[in-house]
Parts: sequence; structure tokens; C-alpha cells
Amino acid sequence: MRTLILGLLFALAGTGCASTESRSSAEAYDPFENANRAIFRFNRQADRYVLRPIASGYHRITPDPLERSISKFLLNLSSPIVVVSDLLQGKFNQAASDTGRFLVNSTIGVFGFLDPATHLGLPYHEENLGQAFGTWGIGQGPYLVVPIFGPFTLRDGAGRILELPLELIWHIDDNNVQLGLTLMYYLDKRTRLLAGDEALASAIDPYVFLRDAYMQRGRYLLYDGEPPPIDDGFEDEYSEEDFLRGD
Repeated sequence: MRTLILGLLFALAGTGCASTESRSSAEAYDPFENANRAIFRFNRQADRYVLRPIASGYHRITPDPLERSISKFLLNLSSPIVVVSDLLQGKFNQAASDTGRFLVNSTIGVFGFLDPATHLGLPYHEENLGQAFGTWGIGQGPYLVVPIFGPFTLRDGAGRILELPLELIWHIDDNNVQLGLTLMYYLDKRTRLLAGDEALASAIDPYVFLRDAYMQRGRYLLYDGEPPPIDDGFEDEYSEEDFLRGD
């Protein structure tokens, strides 16, 4: 595992140096598109016949308050990833806030099933190691579709591998509990994506739709919800205000 991680980091560093893309790019570098599309088709079939029916059934039979509490509990288990990412990006005040959030929700919030931290002014921040690498100027690298797990860029994939030791699930001694929580984590994740199924199904090219959505969301997170405008080489003749007025 250590060799794999080091190899990914060296490849990632090389990508960041050699790539002409900027941090602000929302376009995917997709040199393996043919292979990615084949894996994408496999994933869609697996999702259609296995993953989505299970997620839909879980969503249907689980009361909404309980489903939300389970999501909060699982999210709380990933808090160390958020804190480490904060620190790597130099967001020290946010790291303190996220550490406090984890401690409050793990105690008063009953292991995270409740969320008193938000009411105490400690909001959730979505941070990961891929974002941290992006703030360091490391390029995204090629876009990849992984069987079952879906889309990643090389940067995000390397970040996800390095996040695994930070997941509290992997520090549970009981293998059965660890396996159950891992399956629950991915079931919850797929359930939360049910709302987007209709948009994906109606897309002219679902592969491109998902790829673009993934890249745009990654850019949104990288800039903390305030990405700069993308310079496409064209100068707008009218302002947004003119457009809204119908001029």
C-alpha cells in the first residue's frame, strides 16, 4: 500500500508540473475516454440492477429522521479527514471549528446521530485531501472512472487513498462492525444521490453529463463555493443585468 501511495504521489506531482491546466479549469482531461466509457456502462448496469434498487428500498422503508441521523453519524466518522485537509490548506481557524464540531457531535450529539454543533455555530465544511492538493497547485491529472466507485481525477483518487487511514471506520477492531459500517457508508452515499438519477437518465450523453458535473463540483469545492469566472476567450457584449432585463 505504501508503494502504491508513493507512486501515485510522484505521478501526481509530475502531472501538476507538466500539465498546462490551471487551478480554475473546469474541463476534464480525459485521455482514457474509451476505457472510461466502457467502465461507465458497466457501472450503470450494476447500479440499475443492484445498487439503485437497494438504495431505493432503503430510502423507502427508513423514516426520514432516522435516515438523516444515520447520514450525520457516518459523516461524523470522516471528521478527521476534514480537519487534516483544513490544516494542509492553512485554514487554522476552520480546523479549530471542525475539531470542536467533531468533539461536540461525538459527545453531546451521541456519536454524531444528532447535530448540536451546527446550532452552536460550528457548521460542517466539506473538505478533502484532493482539495488540499489543488490549493498547492497540483494539477487534476486524467479523469478516471473506477469500477463501482465511479469518477475520480488522479489528484482526487490519490487523495482518497491517503484519506483511508484517517477514516475512523478503519480503526474499529471488530471486523463485522467495520464491514457493516463500510457497507452502510456506501449505501447512504448512493441513497443521497437518488435525487440526481432523473437528470442523469435524461441527459443526451450521460457520460459527459456526469463527467462535467463531477468537474464543476470539484472546482466549486476547491474555491469554497466562490469559483472565479472562467475566461473562455470571448468578451460578453451585454452584462448579466442587461440579459435579465431582456435587452
